[in-house]
Amino acid sequence: MNDGGQKFEQLDVGQALDELTLEPNEVQLFMFSAVTWDTHRTHFDTPYSVDKESLPGILVHGHLQGSFLSKYVSDWAGVDGRLRSLNYQNRGMVIPGERLTLRGKLTGKSREDETCVVTMQVWLEKDGGEISTTGEATVEIPYGQ
Repeated sequence: MNDGGQKFEQLDVGQALDELTLEPNEVQLFMFSAVTWDTHRTHFDTPYSVDKESLPGILVHGHLQGSFLSKYVSDWAGVDGRLRSLNYQNRGMVIPGERLTLRGKLTGKSREDETCVVTMQVWLEKDGGEISTTGEATVEIPYGQ
């Protein structure tokens, strides 16, 4: 990640974003449930999740995974950049304690007046290589940054 933002002229289509590794935990899930008013028991009640829903444990919220992607892209863009859009799909379950690696690749870049627009694919990948969440983002970067 680059706190100063990205330099449009130095970006190439196909270029990989720096990876970021996260490991969601049960406290983080509880806090996310509280702040989003998500009272579904599969995010905080292990016996319910396992016995009633036949899940391997409590689940990391799909929206929390989307939030991870949003922060990843926003941090990449820097303080002068702006996340224009993010679309994502959850494709697999994640349970607390599983390590996730956020990855991305630039898929396009163009100029719109004084704004530079960058598109990218982003995803969350579990240690075994399974992609739990995939998405596409569009970022604006001021020209000449």
